[in-house]
Amino acid sequence: MPQSSDPAWVEVTRGSLVESRHAVSYCVWRKGEIVRAAGDLERPVIYRSAAKPFQAIQVFESGAPDRFGFSDEESAMVVGSHDGSPHHAATARSMLAKIGVSADLLRCGGHRPLDRRVYEQYVRDGYEWGRIEDNCSGKHSGMIAAAVAHGEDPASYADGDHPGQQRNLANMALFTGVPEEDIVLGIDGCAVPCFAVPLANMARAIAHFATPDCVPGALAQSVARIRDVVRAHPEMVAGPRRFDTVVMRATGGRLLSKEGAEGVVTIGVADEQTGIAIKIHDGGQRALNAFAAALLCDLDLVDAAAVAAWHPRTIDSRAGDPVGEVRMIL
Repeated sequence: MPQSSDPAWVEVTRGSLVESRHAVSYCVWRKGEIVRAAGDLERPVIYRSAAKPFQAIQVFESGAPDRFGFSDEESAMVVGSHDGSPHHAATARSMLAKIGVSADLLRCGGHRPLDRRVYEQYVRDGYEWGRIEDNCSGKHSGMIAAAVAHGEDPASYADGDHPGQQRNLANMALFTGVPEEDIVLGIDGCAVPCFAVPLANMARAIAHFATPDCVPGALAQSVARIRDVVRAHPEMVAGPRRFDTVVMRATGGRLLSKEGAEGVVTIGVADEQTGIAIKIHDGGQRALNAFAAALLCDLDLVDAAAVAAWHPRTIDSRAGDPVGEVRMIL
């Protein structure tokens, strides 16, 4: 299969002209080697929310989901970048109530719901969203639960020197194969540490996560449990109209997809030691979903009808007439 140091591209046309171009780097990792790639695989890429499956590991390893009686939906939302829908908000409230802490402890801030229809309904209802509706509230609730389970200070769970964040760093090193001291650290939009590693290492990490047999010792049980609750409840990872949920549902959980901000997605193929990592260099969401859908179709990992919302993608005028397209150069 092709490998090139030149980037792949997403082109947006209007009439006969290419109106915009988005450069893409991607890597397909299978059974210990790169089998297909384009672009820069060595430049560190910030995971953003694509790191959530790995940040969930220390939560499950702490025993918190069982100690606090989390449902499978609640457990799956620890991995989520959810829509902020009423159901997602109620799930976060339930998690915090079971832990016995206030929502005031959440450090994720708040933003308008990611799903446009949810946002518009809240506006019509005059509902004021906050940190509970933040897409990261499930992850943060899980981090608080792990701190409580370990007898650690839950108020400082988001600080880089907190034991929970140090466990996250160790797990990132284990799965990516990058030593802790070489992982580039930053602060995510939700105020917790985020990680940057080369794209090839990101593909390796999600390949191992999706195939727990690759994981050493008892850790494999926690990883398998995370994987299974996510496969059973993909709507808690994103939302019914968003890429991660649609792809996981369409493949019956064979694919585990997790997007991050600024044009990042990692996708693992369950039990096949295969992982995919994609970075859109300009951070464009339109390009990310279109390219990921096209690549998955090209690899015969998803039926084209399931991802038709993104690929092939036409551009219509506001009157509904086709005027261009979003096309991929893989």
